[in-house]
Amino acid sequence: MRQLVVSLALLLAMPVLADTLKLQENAPDRYIVEKGDTLWDISARFLKDPWRWPQIWNLNREEVKNPHWIYPGDTILLDRSGKEPRLSLVKGGLQTVKLSPGMRASDIASNAIQPIPMRVIQPFLAQPRVVDKGALDEAPFILGSNDERVVLGTGDDAFATGGKSGVTRWNVLRPGKPLKDPETGDVLGYEAEYLGDARTLLEGAPQKIRITQSAQEIQPGDKLLGASDTAAFEYVPHAPDGEISGRIISAYGGMSDSGRYQTVVINRGSRDGLEPGHVLAIFREGKAVTLSKDERDRLTWVNKQNSKLPDGAAWLYSDVRCLNQDSKVRYDQSVEARNTFRETCLSNRSDRAVKLPDARSGLVMVYRTFDRISYALIMQAEGPVYLLDKVKNP
Repeated sequence: MRQLVVSLALLLAMPVLADTLKLQENAPDRYIVEKGDTLWDISARFLKDPWRWPQIWNLNREEVKNPHWIYPGDTILLDRSGKEPRLSLVKGGLQTVKLSPGMRASDIASNAIQPIPMRVIQPFLAQPRVVDKGALDEAPFILGSNDERVVLGTGDDAFATGGKSGVTRWNVLRPGKPLKDPETGDVLGYEAEYLGDARTLLEGAPQKIRITQSAQEIQPGDKLLGASDTAAFEYVPHAPDGEISGRIISAYGGMSDSGRYQTVVINRGSRDGLEPGHVLAIFREGKAVTLSKDERDRLTWVNKQNSKLPDGAAWLYSDVRCLNQDSKVRYDQSVEARNTFRETCLSNRSDRAVKLPDARSGLVMVYRTFDRISYALIMQAEGPVYLLDKVKNP
């Protein structure tokens, strides 16, 4: 029988929201947690606004960073008797315990329920994606191989310029294009194109390396950056404390046309008050456009009139939820529609009139922040999601 250890530490309280919690019409009185559930999924079973998970549990600021206290087999009970609904937890069939998020079993396992599916964000957590200007200028780079291979792949040995002593695990990167703010034109950072991983076989100048994993073709001149241990995502969904207003400036292809669990890039970061776990709503300003056949065959850009966007900024017509799984787009980039978007999405659209929605079209949850940009996961998408859509407090 597991012994429960209850933490009684109460830290700075979360801000109280003025409006009341809204339960789902079919919210269950109890729910038994299953393997594969996420905190977002469980929250959505009870709440119309899943990001208000901390409020229904009465979590404090520090407790939102510690989601690992719910396990498969636990039972969550809904108490409707008070002024506000509250949840309580039955640990593995033991006694009912009113929430104390520091609560742990002495034999804590690694199968605690995750906030969101780790498999879909793992590559973005484990690999460097955004770097400051010049960050790779002094980094070691691949010189080539003795067998004069032009392209390197998994298992190939090569030589590279010497790196920092003791660093033997590397990410192989290629400097990418700048990420620009569509509202100011400022460079927010530089995308680093992830090519694969390598390890040092023999230190020196040059050092001998082996490519342990290749996601793309690796060539002489590609950079090496010391690999770090996989970052963890330790936050439950919650609303930002302050006002946030930004735009979607880039998107990566997801696994389905629904857009759920697709990564988008937002032009706001830690310096703007964003942190992992923050939930933002997606909004689209209504605009009607008419496309010619040529425009349908190739995605084109059109200047947005009467907006705060600088000259040359543009709207991309297609719903980014339709991106192929391995594709990505930026707001300042033209792409070939047939190569970048799923044919099923293209074929289901009119050749002429396109009415862009003017209402809230979904929710995103921030899972990694940099200084001036953030990665967020689409958690709900009731309508199309476009590049340059606004994101703000839900």
